[in-house]
Amino acid sequence: MSALSDIKTSSLQNDSVVVRRLQQFGDQLSRASAETTLEATSLADHPRNGHTRLCLNPPLGEGYLESMRLPSGLVISRKDCALSRPMTSRYQQVSRTLGFSLILDGAFDVRIPQLSVCDRVQSGSVWVSSGRLASVTTRHVPGKRMTGIGLDLSPQMVEAWQDEAPEPLRRALRDALADRGGICAPYTPMTPTIQRLALKMLRCPTTSLCMRLEYESMALSLLASLLSMGDGGLNLSVTERRQARQKRLISEALDILHAEWRRPPTIAQLAARVGMNECYLKVGFKDVVGSTIGQYVRGLRMEQARQLLAKQGYTVQQAALEVGFSNPSHFSAAFRSYFGHRPSEAAITAGH
Repeated sequence: MSALSDIKTSSLQNDSVVVRRLQQFGDQLSRASAETTLEATSLADHPRNGHTRLCLNPPLGEGYLESMRLPSGLVISRKDCALSRPMTSRYQQVSRTLGFSLILDGAFDVRIPQLSVCDRVQSGSVWVSSGRLASVTTRHVPGKRMTGIGLDLSPQMVEAWQDEAPEPLRRALRDALADRGGICAPYTPMTPTIQRLALKMLRCPTTSLCMRLEYESMALSLLASLLSMGDGGLNLSVTERRQARQKRLISEALDILHAEWRRPPTIAQLAARVGMNECYLKVGFKDVVGSTIGQYVRGLRMEQARQLLAKQGYTVQQAALEVGFSNPSHFSAAFRSYFGHRPSEAAITAGH
């Protein structure tokens, strides 16, 4: 029995670029070793339309590669696998409307002669590709765990919003859609928020309707985050990339402060979590936000306190304790310094 006869697929979408790549990958894996069995089975007892899963078995490797086509046309792919031997894959006439690849762990080499690309795709990076590529060659190193998420958009999706995409991405898309060649390039460094969302998607089961809806919701959130960061990737100078990266990391810091204002991290902890030098974080934060980190956190506390007093009927002492002040007098002084009036006046206004 040939190795190819050991490949089973569940509800393949033959018009899906991602599924075809999975089939080609499985074909090449099978040819790599005649003794190896490669199985692809569905997650459910009854195959679902648009859902394909390849499972790697020893001695070739372990783990899986998977794709799922949504009704919107968006195709989500994910992988969590490791190969036991080197693997070189060659793809001819690769066509992609627009796709993002997020590498969470592992690394592989990619070669695209048409674009003069000969690079190592590293973990923690996001790549964007579009258009027609005559030849793509990838090489995976054995023994390294590879995890990642992919998002492939349909032509209808791209046409619907391409005029609103970030300008560098929009220029690249215009060229690709006009058949002036493809693109395949680093898009942006992976931020902590994007990494957390991609990891949640990697671990999200899809065996029920509610789980698949949650999976789709995460994919759309991830896509929105990637598109909003489009000015940080293509066709930017080194200085522009640095400035865009600083803005993204400051935005990450703001997200953390808004979520943890009751017990905010120290500046050193915040810098470590967003991946910035402590000094650069302090200077950059003030440049972008217009206040120091300490002032911003105090503002968050005061705004929350005002809501508690004016909208929820808290007493001054209750509001002080809720926003982290053990001494009501210190709270009143901070409140008056920030708003220009005493907290009791906010409570009185609410009473009327």
